[in-house]
Amino acid sequence: MLLAAFSRAEGFPQWAYPPANKPKPGPADAAEVSPPVGLPGTDLRFAEGALHDGYLAPDWFPDSHPPAPTPVLKGRRGEVAACGYCHLPDGSGRPENAGLSGLPADYIRRQVAAFRAGTRTSAAPDYVPTRLMAQVAANATDAEIDAAAAYFAAIPARAHVRVVETDRITGVEAKAFLLRAVPGSGEPLGDRIVEGPEDFERFERRDPRLVYTAWVPRGALKRGEGLARTGGSGRTVACSTCHGSDLCGGAGAAGPPLAGRSPSYIFRQLYGFSTHARGGEAALPMQAVVARLTQRDMIALAAYVGSLTP
Repeated sequence: MLLAAFSRAEGFPQWAYPPANKPKPGPADAAEVSPPVGLPGTDLRFAEGALHDGYLAPDWFPDSHPPAPTPVLKGRRGEVAACGYCHLPDGSGRPENAGLSGLPADYIRRQVAAFRAGTRTSAAPDYVPTRLMAQVAANATDAEIDAAAAYFAAIPARAHVRVVETDRITGVEAKAFLLRAVPGSGEPLGDRIVEGPEDFERFERRDPRLVYTAWVPRGALKRGEGLARTGGSGRTVACSTCHGSDLCGGAGAAGPPLAGRSPSYIFRQLYGFSTHARGGEAALPMQAVVARLTQRDMIALAAYVGSLTP
């Protein structure tokens, strides 16, 4: 599905909220009968069908992180998905959701509470990842939330994206909550971010070591740096005011660390603050920060933030 129509400058940024795959029909016990598959760098194997069970998180590299508590690797069927299924067992996350590793535990707890209270939603009401997170927040116990938050906070954040400026891309496809580059005759990138994995099969197998490429408009990094560092001559507030001098958070920082996180994800949060989809008292400062930003500004900020080293 080509999405050239999404390259318009303003209006609702549909490009930032790609749809999922349509599920393939199959037997209920597909997870048990499908053949095992693997990934580079590990001898572990998982049944292909089991990789799509949201209540069990495939942990391909268990020695790469501390022992994970039960809520991270195993959910409660029909009620709470495994945290590590969407956010991955090491908390590295994917473009459609938050990277949790390195976030302060209290910040994670407060965001889950905001999902539960309905003050943190999506600017696209039908955006499935946000709806799933709201369901988890509604059904998870405080003990489960505390255990997961402490666990992810103890894992250092790592960058999983390379940011590349360009005027044109070969083509784009919306698939699995991604707007990714694919072979084609070429089209202008326009004012949008196209972020996808280097290997889509590894993405589908939930590989936490996967690297993503975020294609951003030419000039976005310089523009974003100016906005982030100085506020753009009064257009906004310097990000370091709340997120630390290197945007890595730390002691005394009022906001969470931002450096190296998915540009697609960062854009959706900025846009969500601008539409008040991210609301509540805690969101008021960020709503003021983005009040004068255009979508082009938000793309530039997201690109710059994503290009930094955590």
